This record gives sequence, structure tokens and C-alpha cells, in this order.
Amino acid sequence: MVMKVIKIILLLICPFLAKGQKTTLWTANENGIFAHFVYGLTVTDKGTILAFAEARITESADDGAHHIVLKRSTDKGNNFSPSVILVKSVDGQSWTNPTIVQDSKTSELFLFYALNHHNTSTQVFYISSKDDGLSWSAATEITAIFEHNKQAWTFHLPGPGHGIQWKNKRLIVPVWHRRSISFAAAERAYGVNCIYSDDHGKTWKVGEDAPVGQFNESQIVTKANGDILLIGRTHAGKDGSFQAKVISKDKGITWSSPLEYDKGLTGSVCDIGLVRYATKPNIILVSQPADLKKRRDLTIRLSRDDGNTWAVNKLLQEGSATYSDLAVLPDKSILCMYGHGGNKHMPDTVSLARFSLAWLSDKK
Repeated sequence: MVMKVIKIILLLICPFLAKGQKTTLWTANENGIFAHFVYGLTVTDKGTILAFAEARITESADDGAHHIVLKRSTDKGNNFSPSVILVKSVDGQSWTNPTIVQDSKTSELFLFYALNHHNTSTQVFYISSKDDGLSWSAATEITAIFEHNKQAWTFHLPGPGHGIQWKNKRLIVPVWHRRSISFAAAERAYGVNCIYSDDHGKTWKVGEDAPVGQFNESQIVTKANGDILLIGRTHAGKDGSFQAKVISKDKGITWSSPLEYDKGLTGSVCDIGLVRYATKPNIILVSQPADLKKRRDLTIRLSRDDGNTWAVNKLLQEGSATYSDLAVLPDKSILCMYGHGGNKHMPDTVSLARFSLAWLSDKK
């Protein structure tokens, strides 16, 4: 009875926990930018929200001129800083796929991204921050670690979204690959592996490939038993799902085979968000457009069994919705950053939704 009264009081003084709150991060043509697309989201060890995006300057093209931009919030997303250009496009450079990870031991943040050379090849870089995302280092290029791959891949893109730290030790970031766009789609050998660091980000190595042929944009999460679950977008799909999954039992170096399509993650072909909410209780969350044909109806899915099944599916954004990413605040409220509105090519708004586990579990 006492717990019930406390819960009612909390809902009265913190209504967003029950009803949810949505903050606009970017809109189309803001600051002269055509659109903001492809997102990375994290909550730092100080509770600061960092929201990253590609700022597509004049057009929607994947290889058009893009900056990488950041907004910060130190008050749980109630207010955000102005948009800051972290990686500036000069002479039409196409900077893409922001993917963030933090080392819990040193508090250093690492932002991975790539330079897209007309969809034929890329260079991969990272910058780092030691002051909670206020300032960032010069860029370090790591393209060389991918050069001797077995598939003749020339195109490498991090994430997008965020990486993880395995049990406060190894830093792990998913990267997807293919051959040049000049190859026929069936000959591009799409695939995913992970880069990792065991020395707090000083050096990075690349693991073995997950099953090759379909995988591209991917997210990872640590299962309760320490295994790593990778869920990735595919092209072909099966039974209404374009999301397949594999498992690593050695902290992201090797992966299970074959791909297993997740029948609980039905929806259109699109990048998803993935995050562990808690280990006790064992909860993993996914965000994805649930419409089978179009990028529409962004839905939050909840698993209580390490991603084997999805017991809760709740609509967050009706209508047009695209890429998304997820994070969890220290007070255990959930954040979902996503694009919506606009047309089938580009969203016209990027929003950050904040909601509680209670709202997600409510069947209303």
C-alpha cells in the first residue's frame, strides 16, 4: 500500500514519467541545413545527454555534403545547447555515421565516423573527449585496420548509434562493410564485424566477420550471461523481419552462424535502436518503424529474456519515422532519438522522447 501511494505521488510530481516528453532537436532547414539524419545517442557517466547527427547540408544523398553535429543537455533533456559542428564538411566532404562509446574507467568519450568517397570507399576516424563532450581531440584515422579483409571491402561505416563497454572493460563498436556501389547489389558482400579496444581506447583491433551477405547497419548489447547480441539490418528479410541477429561468446571477436531472423522485430528495412535497460530485471529495448512496407510508426519493443522474444510493443511516433537510437538516464527514464515527418527520403524533424518503463509497460 505504501509503495502504491509513493508511485502515485511520483507520477503527480513527475508527469513526464507517465505520459512521456518530446523535445525537438533539429528541424529541416535549421541553420541552413537541409536535413539531419543518421543518429548517435548516449548518456555520459555524469548524466549528460549527447545527441549526434549528420547535418546533410544541401540534399538528402548519402554521399552529399555532411557535417557531424552535436547537441548536449545537462538537465535530462529539458534544454539543449545550440548545435555544434564537430566535423566540418569542406568542399563537399561527406562525413557520416556518428557512433559514440564511453570508457567508464577513464570517462573518455570516443566518437567514430567515416568520410564517404562517393559510395565507393570510406576512411574511418575517431575523435575523443575528456571533458564530458565539451571539447574534442584532433581526428585519428583507423582505416588501415580494415585493409586486409577477406571480402575485398572498401566501404566501412561505424554503427551508426553507439557502442558498448563489456562489463566496464573492453570497448566494442560495430562496423558494417561492403564493396563499392559499382558492384551489383548481390556482389557487394555486405557484412558486419566489431572493432574493440582493451587499453581504454589507445589502440583498436578488428574482430572476425559475422556471416557475410546481408548485414549492414547494426547495434550491439551485452546479454545477462556476458554474451554479446548483435542485431542488424538486412536486405532480403524473412517473414516480415529485416532484422537478423548473431551472438558472440568471446566479447565481439567471433560470431554465431547462420543469421537468425527475429520474427518479433517485424517492420520496414531500416536502422534500429538497441539498448540494455537493466540486468536486474533483465530488460532489453529496441526502437524501430513497425510498418511492414514504409518507414512509419516508430515502436518501442521490450524483451525480458535477453532478446529472444519481445513481450511489449508500444507505439511511440505515429506516421512517418526513420532511424533511431536509445539510451537510459541515471534515473532510469528512457530516451529515444529519432527522425520523423517529411517525405520517404528525409525526415523534417529530429526529436528526443523521454518516457518511463511504467509508460512503456502500460497497455493503454
